[in-house]
Amino acid sequence: MKIHEQTVVRRTFASEVRTDITTNDPDLARVISWADDNPVAWEIVTRKRSKAFGVGSSVYIGWAQRSQAPEAILQRLRTFMELLEDQSNGHPGNAIFRWRAKFTFEHYRDRGFTGGFFQQHDERYPRSCLVLDYTPETLEQVIDRFCSWMDPYYRVVRITADGATVREFQPASAK
Repeated sequence: MKIHEQTVVRRTFASEVRTDITTNDPDLARVISWADDNPVAWEIVTRKRSKAFGVGSSVYIGWAQRSQAPEAILQRLRTFMELLEDQSNGHPGNAIFRWRAKFTFEHYRDRGFTGGFFQQHDERYPRSCLVLDYTPETLEQVIDRFCSWMDPYYRVVRITADGATVREFQPASAK
């Protein structure tokens, strides 16, 4: 009989900010390093304050959406970081998604920060929709950005955020 002995070295990567977060995945080590350099990112993806990127956001797939497991937190961080780093190869259709990540990152700690479900409405139906974060001071800017993104093929009557009208447009006959 032969006996073989092996020594196994396992490299782990741990956050200095969130000591409960570790991984063996070298790709996620870069995510941890980035988040440690940008501690607001940890807050954004582990709390519900950001409707666009917080816990429960529809940006994240499946189990990573609500779980507080370290693996889920790291998946949310990776998604958020990649949007901020523009991994889309410049595709213009994704510009609003990169913009809202940057907006959330820059304004998360601002007074009154919140988020909402924005919808474009024509005369009969809701059309384009998107969850966006905003502050009372930036609401008009966020609505403008939403308007530049929404579907241009429908006559817009109003924009709502969480069902409340935030902007109305004149009917075609009033012009």
